[in-house]
Amino acid sequence: MRYKLLAGIVLVLILPVAAVVIAIAMNRPMLLDPPGFMERLSIYLRYNVAETTADPILPELRVRHYRLPEEAVKTAVERTIRSLPRWKMVRAEGDVGAYQAEVSSLIWRFRDDLSVLVIGSATGEVEVYVHSASRIGRGDLGANRVHVLTFYEALERHLQENS
Repeated sequence: MRYKLLAGIVLVLILPVAAVVIAIAMNRPMLLDPPGFMERLSIYLRYNVAETTADPILPELRVRHYRLPEEAVKTAVERTIRSLPRWKMVRAEGDVGAYQAEVSSLIWRFRDDLSVLVIGSATGEVEVYVHSASRIGRGDLGANRVHVLTFYEALERHLQENS
């Protein structure tokens, strides 16, 4: 009887917690970086959206600026989305610099929506905004943040290859 009770406790309590810990770990959580462990953990468990802004709560979600021709950045954005595994281009409006993609998660195959907006400025800088949101669930365990960072890392590789 005790073994059945212990097995029940393991299934009900320990396995779900282990699954959450593993999922967060796979999403490169940066738990010790600013704004701190508890704030990051709270964000990963409560929110299912990540987007770049000029002054984000998570510093890695700062909008990126590039000193390149706007058309070169737009071309690189489109190539980047098409090159990433488990990413599918849904819509590309290169003339206005708006792109939409669907990203499938590695383990549970959840689908998230990712939008990219490329905006040129009079100063010659090009800003690239990224927004990633889960279709279901309350918290994303940091998955959308990883989508944003994965996109930027791949974009910067494409931009270096073509400059």
